[in-house]
Amino acid sequence: MPHTLFQKILSVFCILALLFSFTACGKTNTSDTGGVTPADTVSPDTDSPPLKDPDVPTVTLSADTDWQSLYYEHLNALDSEIYPRCALIYLNNDDVPELFLDTDDESRYDLLTYVTDDGLFVTAQEIMEKETSDFTYLEKQGRFLLNDKDSQIINNVTDKTTRKATTQKTHSAQLYYFTGESLDISYCLTEDRLGDGDPYTKVADSSDNPVISVTADLSSTIKDYYDADKAKAPECMSINGLIDQIKDNRKNPNIKAGSYSGDVNALVSTFKDASGKVTVLGKEKTLHYRIPQIDLKSDEIDHINEEIIDLFNDGIDLLENTGSQQAGAPRYQTVDYSVYGYAGVLSLVISAIGFGGTDSPDQHYIYHIDIPAKKEIGNLCLLNSYGVDPQLIKPSFAKQVKPFFTKDRYSSEVSEDYIDDLYNSTVEDFSPVNDFNRMYFDENGNPTVLYRHYQLAGASYVEKAMTLYP
Repeated sequence: MPHTLFQKILSVFCILALLFSFTACGKTNTSDTGGVTPADTVSPDTDSPPLKDPDVPTVTLSADTDWQSLYYEHLNALDSEIYPRCALIYLNNDDVPELFLDTDDESRYDLLTYVTDDGLFVTAQEIMEKETSDFTYLEKQGRFLLNDKDSQIINNVTDKTTRKATTQKTHSAQLYYFTGESLDISYCLTEDRLGDGDPYTKVADSSDNPVISVTADLSSTIKDYYDADKAKAPECMSINGLIDQIKDNRKNPNIKAGSYSGDVNALVSTFKDASGKVTVLGKEKTLHYRIPQIDLKSDEIDHINEEIIDLFNDGIDLLENTGSQQAGAPRYQTVDYSVYGYAGVLSLVISAIGFGGTDSPDQHYIYHIDIPAKKEIGNLCLLNSYGVDPQLIKPSFAKQVKPFFTKDRYSSEVSEDYIDDLYNSTVEDFSPVNDFNRMYFDENGNPTVLYRHYQLAGASYVEKAMTLYP
C-alpha cells in the first residue's frame, strides 16, 4: 500500500479513536444520585467561544470521479435489513457525495462512507443513536452536528451559590469537520443548567487545549459557527432505492485493465538485496531487505518506485553502513516481495515484518498496475480484470472470518455479545471496493484480502490476510 495512503489510514484511525472517546458526551439518561453532591460549576471565563475550522486542508474531487460505481458495489454487498436507511449527503465542497447508512441494530454502528483519490473508505461510528439525537449538516461546508434531543438530569445536586439541593440538566452536542479524506472532531460541547438558573457551556476541542466555559446556552455558543437555519437533515431512502437511483449513472461499471501477453515477472527487478547483522539500540539484529522496482516508464510509475525506496531507506542505509550510528530501530526487520499478474494487470505485493516478534508480515504494500496504461488501478478494476463479481467478495469474507470470532477462541470471561461486536466491526469495515481492504490474486487466481481484524486488547485492530473462495 502506498505510504501516503498508510498515513491517511493511520490519521483516520486516530481520529476515530477520539470520536469514540467522545461518544459518552452524547448519551442521554436520567439518574438520581440519592444524595447531595457538589456540582461542577466552573466559572465561565469568556464571552465568545473559540469555534473555528481545524487547521487542515480540504479535499475536492473531480466531477469525473466514478463514485457511482464504488457506491453501487458497496451497497450491493450490504444487508438492507441491518441498514434500512441510507442517504447521499454533500459534506465537502465538491460534486462527489458522501454516503450515510443508518442502523437500528444496537450491536452495530452507523456508517459514513466517502471517496478519496485513493478509493472508497468506510468508517463505523455512532451518529443517530435511534431517536435520541439529531444529525444535521451544512452542505459543502464540511461541518455537521450531532445534537442530543434530551437532557441528562441529575437530582439533588448542591448549588454552590445557594448551598441548596437542586437539579442539574446537561445537554450535549458534537461538532465535526470533514476534510474530504478524513473526519475530525472539532468540538464537544456540554451545556449545564442548575435548577432554573442561567446555563453555561463547556467547550472542548480535539486538541490538548483545556476546556473553556462560556456564558451562553448551547445554541448561542454554536450559532456563529454553525448556521442552523441552513442546516440539512439527510434525506433517507432504502438501499435498494439508492441502488436503482445510481446504477444507470456509473461511468465505468466494468472497467478493466488493458491486455498484455508477456511475462509479468520481467516487469519487476530487484533494486536492493541486502542482509546482515547490525546493532540497533545496543542489540544485534539480523536484517534482510529485498526491495523491488517496477520496470515501466511513466511519471506515475516513477513516483511509485521512489515511494518504495523511501519506505525502506533506513534499513538499507544501516545494512550498507554498518559502522554508522543508528539512533533508532529501522521500521522493518525483513522486507520481501512477490509478483502476480493476469489479463493486463501487474500486482506487486511487498510484505514486511517489523520488530514486534510476529510470525507473519505486519504490513503489506500493494501496487496494481494496468500494464499497457502504465498507471495504478483500484480494487474494482482489479476484480473486473480477473472476472470476479465484487458482490461475491464481502459475503465470502463474512462467512470465512466468522470462525475467528467464536467463544472457544476467547477466555471464559469474554461475553458472546462482545465477541459478536468484534466480528461485526470487522465485517462492517470491510468492503471489496474500499482500498484500505487491499487485495490481490495469488498464483492460483484466488483473491487474497487484507483486512482490519478487530481485537479484544491492545491496538483496536491488527492487519490480517485471508484467501477467499467466493
